[in-house]
Amino acid sequence: MSVDAPSSGASGALTSQLLANSGLMEAFGGHLQELVGSKSSYIDSMPQPMKNRIKALKNIQVQYTQLEAKFYEEVQALERKYTELHQPTYAKRRQIIAGDYEPTEEETVLGFDEEDDDEEDGDMDEEDAPTGAKIMDVDENGDPIEPEVEEGASAKVEKVKYDDTTTGIPEFWLQSLKNADVIAELIEEADEPLLRHLVDIELKHYEEPMGFDLIFHFSENPFINNKSLVKHYNVKIEVDDEAPFQFQGPQITGCTGCEVNWKKGHNLTVKTIKKKQKGKGKGQPGKTITKQVPANTFFSYFSPPAVPEADEETDEFTEEQEDDIAILGRDYEVASFIRDSLIPKAVLVFTGVEGGDDDDEGMGLPFLDGLDGEAGMQLQQQMAAGGGRPGGLCASSLRGNTCCSRRGCQRGGC
Repeated sequence: MSVDAPSSGASGALTSQLLANSGLMEAFGGHLQELVGSKSSYIDSMPQPMKNRIKALKNIQVQYTQLEAKFYEEVQALERKYTELHQPTYAKRRQIIAGDYEPTEEETVLGFDEEDDDEEDGDMDEEDAPTGAKIMDVDENGDPIEPEVEEGASAKVEKVKYDDTTTGIPEFWLQSLKNADVIAELIEEADEPLLRHLVDIELKHYEEPMGFDLIFHFSENPFINNKSLVKHYNVKIEVDDEAPFQFQGPQITGCTGCEVNWKKGHNLTVKTIKKKQKGKGKGQPGKTITKQVPANTFFSYFSPPAVPEADEETDEFTEEQEDDIAILGRDYEVASFIRDSLIPKAVLVFTGVEGGDDDDEGMGLPFLDGLDGEAGMQLQQQMAAGGGRPGGLCASSLRGNTCCSRRGCQRGGC
């Protein structure tokens, strides 16, 4: 189940269809313009008895929302139950991947025919290949052409060769991560040697307080002393009495990482640079100093920023906090994909059947309590236009509350 309420995904799909269909938008355009701003006057023009009936309907809607919250609580309970029931299946998968178990001939016979799909697909163009997959050029005899390698590059990239003596499925989880568009862009070349030692990703649920762990298990390696790295997510299912109609189902409200115990000289989160300082006097050479600076790496995933708190007086976020909001929004997209797609359907991601942008509905920014559709849409549009910063929205708008009307908040119409 997606961590966001399914209803929000359905409305998002409908919005995408409308936006993609210019004819529909043109047909509805004039009528929609007539409706803009008319809702309030329409309600205000009603006689009081009708207004009272609408209030009664809203109370009924609150009852529905409260029952909907109980529905999601039961769904979470079912998820916990079936995650446990899936453990023998996951254990068998882990054994096959690691080479600890060789499937019998009977176990390798599929109960369905997948050759038809291959015939329909035909030859795969490189642009259509799943992320991480490589298309090999061949000569006139059909033999693969080895790509030219620049001098010194061979030390960076290890070629893994497979034959009939290869056990298990080497690099299964690395390739799966690279095939997932939402994750692939986080993986640096320097991360791959360590990710080759990733042997399993496990999901663990918690009932009270509600949440889940994503546990990355590693084999012995020269990079970290940890046997596993854990990312914990807090989940909330709660109807706000002050704003019951903003309930959107289960939402992630925060996350915590873990300390990565790096072995000496192998910390991927920092890099050493040399910088030449200016000399103190004219004609005097400057000193060359070395210092460590943060490095881009997938393993920053285990050191997430805290959920930002808006300024109490201005009810606004700083630019740094807005950066953290963007980071956390992406973090929760990754968590959603790992939890809902990668762990239960790992072989489909590995083979490129799932994992592309079309499969990734994303989680938006669910950690901001009560984020309604209008504020969410404006925030996403501003982040896309502003390089990931939701500038111009006050903290009240981000949380779906009444606009504060301060300093040009762009939510408008609150």
